[in-house]
Amino acid sequence: MKYENLYSGDHLKEINPSWTYRKWSYRHTFEAKMQYITSLNIPKDKKILDAGCGQGLLVEYFRNKGYDIKGIDAFYGSDYVKKGDLLKSGFKEGTFDVIFCLDVIEHFPFDQQEKVIKELTRILKPNGIIIWSIPNLAHLSSRVAFLLLGRLLRTAKVSYHPGDRPIHEYYQMINGHLKIVKKKGLSATIPGLFQLTQLYPPYFGWLFQLLKPFQVFPNWCFNVIVVGKKKRN
Repeated sequence: MKYENLYSGDHLKEINPSWTYRKWSYRHTFEAKMQYITSLNIPKDKKILDAGCGQGLLVEYFRNKGYDIKGIDAFYGSDYVKKGDLLKSGFKEGTFDVIFCLDVIEHFPFDQQEKVIKELTRILKPNGIIIWSIPNLAHLSSRVAFLLLGRLLRTAKVSYHPGDRPIHEYYQMINGHLKIVKKKGLSATIPGLFQLTQLYPPYFGWLFQLLKPFQVFPNWCFNVIVVGKKKRN
């Protein structure tokens, strides 16, 4: 599958006109995430929402597979994507069986993140699930940098990820509203080796694959898939 079809990179091209998917530092992590999401065995009678879906490329992918899916995004709207605010989605309570929120929550300031969790939980059906993918400020390389240099390695610039925080803090917030039933690490940041896969993605895909066994430790990873199930009242 051509995972580049699921990401336009338009906003990155605005920052850096020479940006290409092939040389994107996040490419291998993105592909691991999309491999997980697109291989999910979701019954086709379930209602799905992609929250913070961008241009709706993942929505389009699932619709072409026959799924009942909609998207919502603050900056884009179409026939199947609602232009709106995740803090006030406008969807009725208990609308969706499955919600994707993929690399979205870190774009919200700290004081809004739990509000996002609360709103998505509200529009989730009983026993429904939210599948989060979340960058982890306290990944292994970041911890080593803190030990040696006294600073953590941010997952992106402050202006892009204002809500960047350690994954355990996200666990605590999510647990306040959902029961966490799965944690899956993506991109174990073994110091030095992981950075090679980021700096030279076209040449070190094989190294990314070799590092996969270390993903059994989610807290070591750059990104974590977290699956939360709605608690019954």
